[in-house]
Amino acid sequence: MFQELRYRLLATGYRLLATKMMPNLPFARNGFRYNQYKYYLEDKFGVRVQRISVETGFTCPNRDGKKGTGGCIYCNNQSFMPPYAVSGTLQSQIESGKIYLKERFGAEKFIVYFQSYTNTYGRLSVLEKKIQSVLKDPDVVGISVSTRPDCLDTDVLNLLWDVSNHTYLNLEIGVESVYEKTLHWMNRCHTVKDTEKALETLAGYPFDITAHIILGSPTETLKETMGMSQVLNSWNIRFLKLHHLQVIRGSELAKIFKENSFHLFTYKEYLDFITEFITQIKPEIIFQRVFSESPGSHLIAPVWGKRTTEIVMDIQKQMKLKNLWQGTQIQ
Repeated sequence: MFQELRYRLLATGYRLLATKMMPNLPFARNGFRYNQYKYYLEDKFGVRVQRISVETGFTCPNRDGKKGTGGCIYCNNQSFMPPYAVSGTLQSQIESGKIYLKERFGAEKFIVYFQSYTNTYGRLSVLEKKIQSVLKDPDVVGISVSTRPDCLDTDVLNLLWDVSNHTYLNLEIGVESVYEKTLHWMNRCHTVKDTEKALETLAGYPFDITAHIILGSPTETLKETMGMSQVLNSWNIRFLKLHHLQVIRGSELAKIFKENSFHLFTYKEYLDFITEFITQIKPEIIFQRVFSESPGSHLIAPVWGKRTTEIVMDIQKQMKLKNLWQGTQIQ
């Protein structure tokens, strides 16, 4: 009897200790130990919401010669666009996306994601027309616009402000790194100061801001890459999208890698890194993604041979095994 009581007291103590150590993570559910974007959307809209990625026809200032040519060295747009977004009008891409996402995820409502290239770079009237056209769909509850920190002038922000008064708006900014040396190596043709200036300006706008970051560039030490968490915690962002660096066929990086290969994350290395990185991100931030998922037909390296679901489960298992939670090891 006394032994049983002792075990109960110990178990209670462990539960209290775990509760005390766990930060307030309102969107960490079903075994996740970090805030998940899907749960944020479910709470906000009351149903399963998925993003429909679409090709909008815009380009980038580091492609057309305004700031540079060739684009980002890692970029091959076809490697991250779903099959339904490869061609066709916006409406046809959305209809195809709705069918696919309803069947795969049971989605009921959708956010149209202007994903490819820089969607605020070009004629404002064109962007406005595209946004208005997709919002006519009754199943669309919001817009997500992907861009760069140096392509957010006042006219663009005023347009997005007006849009946000009528629908949900998420603005995704390709930050990629907090180090100038890495941005230069990537041929981004923007600076860290551009990012900081954009985020300062955006503090006055009611948008949900996503920072997009690439992990594992050969220009950075592992310590430097891990150290990005401190900078991200200081920024005015609500969401974080993380990708590990991948070498994609048809990209400039593929040529560089073939001539002089460099180390990329192994699967075990990435699991160790990302689970630690998550613990250093403040609990207020919500993760939209924590790894890349380029199709095997486009991917040169690193080849992990893992399905998306398996990677997600392995991250959860490792965090549980090590008792790791988002925000518990902020530097």
